[in-house]
Amino acid sequence: MKMSTPIVKKYRITLVSGLHIGGSNAWLKIGGIDASVVKHPLTDEPYIPGSSIKGKMRALIEMTEYASELVQTEFKPVNNETTQIAQYFGASKDEGGIPAKILFDDFMLTEERKNTFEERKSDFYEDKAENSVPRFFKWSANPRHIERVPAGVQFQGNIVLTPYEDTEIDCSAHALEKFLEKGIALLEANYLGKGGSRGNGRIKFELLQD
Repeated sequence: MKMSTPIVKKYRITLVSGLHIGGSNAWLKIGGIDASVVKHPLTDEPYIPGSSIKGKMRALIEMTEYASELVQTEFKPVNNETTQIAQYFGASKDEGGIPAKILFDDFMLTEERKNTFEERKSDFYEDKAENSVPRFFKWSANPRHIERVPAGVQFQGNIVLTPYEDTEIDCSAHALEKFLEKGIALLEANYLGKGGSRGNGRIKFELLQD
């Protein structure tokens, strides 16, 4: 295999609804937030881990394209080297040692939203109160407070395509771009992070440069 010149595609992600990707709860106070969002350890700014984007996108493509194989493998990742999913997203050494052809950066706040964050650190996040209400028993409800990055906040980052030549599975730039477009469409129609069935995590991608 011969790797061609990598293609860097810059995207902006806009939150259509509040986003909760869980972080550390080590410093939570009694009576405060029950589940915090992931934050950069140096700046305390929220960000979207590349692993969260890649993991959810891969899962959605597996569920739509490889449902029968997932059932056969008890819903383990599809790492058969003859499939696009394994060639494009990669597999660990124990699962064949396939290098990923699509690389996901962490998505950080845009410059505009960084300024907003600096101006409103104390009330930048949304405290979404939720109740787990018992339907058939008579004990009390279970209230909880979920921290979310509010709708309208924007992040940006890169997704890098690394085309290869002379491969059994088509790993050309065109094939990788089409595959990524499919993954983005599925992710936009679904959600990112936790609580998607309750309205969390709706996002929109925008290609900033091609």
